[in-house]
Amino acid sequence: MLGVEYNDNIGLSQDHRQSDLILRPTVEIDSVWQVTTLNALRFNIGIGYADYTGHSDLNTRSILLDPGSQIAFDIYVGGVLKLTFHDRFAILQNPIDEPNLSNTARFDRFQNSAGLTALFDFNDLKVVLGYDHFDYHAFSSEFDFLNRSEEQMFASASVQLSDAIIVGVDGHTSLINYQTGFNNDGTGWGAGPFLEATLSNYTTLRVSGGFQGMNFDHKGASGDTSDFSGWYGNVTVAQRLNQYWSHSLSAGHEARLGLEVNFSEYTYARYLAQWQINPRLSASIEGFVESANESGTSVQNSEDAFRWGGGVSLAWRLGNKVSVDLGYHYVKKNSDLVLRDYYQNIGTLALKYQF
Repeated sequence: MLGVEYNDNIGLSQDHRQSDLILRPTVEIDSVWQVTTLNALRFNIGIGYADYTGHSDLNTRSILLDPGSQIAFDIYVGGVLKLTFHDRFAILQNPIDEPNLSNTARFDRFQNSAGLTALFDFNDLKVVLGYDHFDYHAFSSEFDFLNRSEEQMFASASVQLSDAIIVGVDGHTSLINYQTGFNNDGTGWGAGPFLEATLSNYTTLRVSGGFQGMNFDHKGASGDTSDFSGWYGNVTVAQRLNQYWSHSLSAGHEARLGLEVNFSEYTYARYLAQWQINPRLSASIEGFVESANESGTSVQNSEDAFRWGGGVSLAWRLGNKVSVDLGYHYVKKNSDLVLRDYYQNIGTLALKYQF
């Protein structure tokens, strides 16, 4: 794929806005090797590059790896147990992914999650146990205080009550270890029930929620002595109105690790609609609102941020292997801190070829 992007605010700035035309070549590979009848090795990777025609200092330092990149090996044991050994990795650069970032043109970081997931399938009863070792590494000294590793454990159990209803409970815990002395080491955990329901042939619902906690050792130079205890939740509704139109709505609340503080409370709602105009032309519409309220105090410049935005896109299939995508996206941020508001317009054009 060859993408061209026009961005009118590459630095997420309030006053000193700069624009650029960015070339984004990308190659995506999806492969499956069926080692045996049951066991399979999966390899998925998206390799990209960003070439800023007007600000070459922002060009990708090496390569970009899509968040969906992974290598995974599935092993079935005894007809009941499925083991998945996986390594998921990504190299990202765009600062727009972090609601509490402003006045930043590049935020290069590497994320890697390697571990094992075990699925016990007893027909109507399913149990999942898992462990991941997670590494986070920023490529710039400006953000090296975020470098950390996490030991993540998770578990869930679900029961299929009928063809239309699944109920269960899940939980997770993590041990957080920062590599510098700025942010606080800590532990995080959460647990609660969930419900998955097929309301009709065209509508599905998923509801989850529970209690969440984050505790820190308060030894870091950030000075943030806050801990978190509160609720988390998510509601997602997906509906197919007819053979041409489908849409989904998701809303939720949770606490996440912060940037220069211990945590940020994140509340969001997202909407996505897809319209198959004809066999060759499709369109999508998306919108979102979100708030991110950081822990700490005003002395530490903790931020309460609110963002909203949306976009439209058209995909035109020219042939069996060639398609063209055209898109527009807008993001607006309001902050309670000085000079951290911004808005951004992005227009994209992409030519895709599938081998």
